[in-house]
Amino acid sequence: MARASWWYPASKRGWPVVLATTLALTACGQAQPPAAAALPATTAEAVATPVREPTRVDGTAADDGEPVGLPGGWVRDYLVTQYGELAQLVGTWPGHPVAAGLGEDAAEREVCARAAIGTADTPAELVAVCGVPDGAGHVTGALVDLFLLEADDGRAVAAARQHLTDYGSSGDVADVRVQRFGAALYGVMIEDGFTGQGITVGARSLLLPHAGGFREAATVRSSLEHPQAPDDALDLAFDLTVDDRDRKAPAWPLVIREHGEACGRYVDREYRLAFDPATGTWPVPAALQRDSCD
Repeated sequence: MARASWWYPASKRGWPVVLATTLALTACGQAQPPAAAALPATTAEAVATPVREPTRVDGTAADDGEPVGLPGGWVRDYLVTQYGELAQLVGTWPGHPVAAGLGEDAAEREVCARAAIGTADTPAELVAVCGVPDGAGHVTGALVDLFLLEADDGRAVAAARQHLTDYGSSGDVADVRVQRFGAALYGVMIEDGFTGQGITVGARSLLLPHAGGFREAATVRSSLEHPQAPDDALDLAFDLTVDDRDRKAPAWPLVIREHGEACGRYVDREYRLAFDPATGTWPVPAALQRDSCD
């Protein structure tokens, strides 16, 4: 399942309704985003679907020891309880979910991210299952199911699970990966974007386990292109890094480097986003959410 399409309805991020309308009209014309809008690379590497064991999660230093996950057979058995006998760790499978809470859409699904995040005493894994709905069009969101799996009496059980339908378009997203965000804090990063009213935006959404599910802890730009008159044009990239110098901190700050052409001049500036434990989020400043020079 190629991670190439990265459009989604503009209303997901609270953009004006006119953008959502424009996106729908653009989708009907089968238009594609310009090459300049390609998502920039981040410091977090995508987690590839493993053959037998989960991939090492990004953000784990050698002196922390290797994270401990679950046997592949346990994970596959759990997926069977959610999606039926065709579910597997490698490759795609068709059909409907068989468990409640995962929607009723028929789709081609696959494990799109999987990583060990536990310890020898408490092994655990984060697993993401991505699905392209049957008959998906340009404005069709992807199906993304997130699971935090733990060991219980010789099997995998879900300590948290979440069914998501509001990311991506053409039934797909740009990328899904597992990322470490603190001493024992792990989450999932989903990359997608949209084009509407002449604006092309790439975005990264950071989701953390919370209260038996997953919630969005921040959404930060990865790119912004708004071609206008030279003095009003925006062509920016936003590089994301996690400041993990304090390895024992419960949650690490995010560092966003904004660089490119903005409003007739070159800019290169850095923002530091501190984690707010009261809300469980990284508040994003208004300056990183603008879409014009005003």
